[in-house]
Amino acid sequence: MINKKITLKELAGILKVSVSTVSKALNDSYEISEATKKKVKTAAIKYNYSPNLLAQGLKTKKTKILGVVIPDMRAPFSIRVLRGIEKEASAQGYNILTCFSDESLSKEKAILDMLSQGNVDGILMSLSKESQVEQYFDHVNTLISNGIPVTLFDRVDERIQCDKVIINDFDSTYDATKLLLKSGARNILFISPISTTTIGKNRYRGYAFALEERGNLKEKVLHIEEYRDFSDDLTRILKADKIDAIIAANELTGISAINIATRLGFKIPEQISIIGFTNGILSMNSNPPLTTISQHGKDIGKVATQKLINRLENKNLDFTTTVIETTLIKRGTTRN
Repeated sequence: MINKKITLKELAGILKVSVSTVSKALNDSYEISEATKKKVKTAAIKYNYSPNLLAQGLKTKKTKILGVVIPDMRAPFSIRVLRGIEKEASAQGYNILTCFSDESLSKEKAILDMLSQGNVDGILMSLSKESQVEQYFDHVNTLISNGIPVTLFDRVDERIQCDKVIINDFDSTYDATKLLLKSGARNILFISPISTTTIGKNRYRGYAFALEERGNLKEKVLHIEEYRDFSDDLTRILKADKIDAIIAANELTGISAINIATRLGFKIPEQISIIGFTNGILSMNSNPPLTTISQHGKDIGKVATQKLINRLENKNLDFTTTVIETTLIKRGTTRN
């Protein structure tokens, strides 16, 4: 078995053909016969040849790499989106370079500056919490004006002119609240650790509108600033108020709510129904399994990647926003 990688020129020498012939065969050029293509590809595997992506990038001015900027590497939703991005990018001949902003505006700016130095062809990103709090998007708009395509997903802003992929956060939470009301819940608590983001605001609005539509029902909202205070805050509310249902704006909060309520002796879902977001492995395996609003993260990643690659191939396309439909998956934390 040969372990040392060989160059394109060396592979051509072994096959006794021109470098051009080998290159065209590996790229499935119509100029090369099927027999020659098969011969070249077989030899490439045998002699451990792989293309020099850096050299190709210098020649074509394309890296075939997409930058991905995600706010939180721990979020199950982010992981699912990333899987969708990687799978679609790979299928279309691209690699990805993944960076995490950790919800920081300064880190997000530094990442975009690094990626803009010829390291990637385009960028997929979800805005950090801090950039949305500060309402600062110049770093993204500057990138776009400099000719680097950007596709935003999940957390977006109308002041950034680019392609976007989102879910309808308002409708999703509105429908979930209506479901809880239909099951008999009247004291519904909305819990959110993402209140300052666009998605957090829209999810709250959906909840609030459903209560307003029902009439005579008061909003009960817990904004999480620090998770270390969450258990005490929720314990205080559950002991003081007759909460009979909870909507959590993300998966971790929903599962934590199950654990806290159960520890206090509440029966789920007989006394308190709970709905969260993201159909992740944690939701499937919580006790009881969490009813969730599936955002179809893999689909978001796939569609966002398709949009970006289409933009790379045709910069004159009109900017579009695609809305991915959510699915409410009923499990053990809601009553029928």
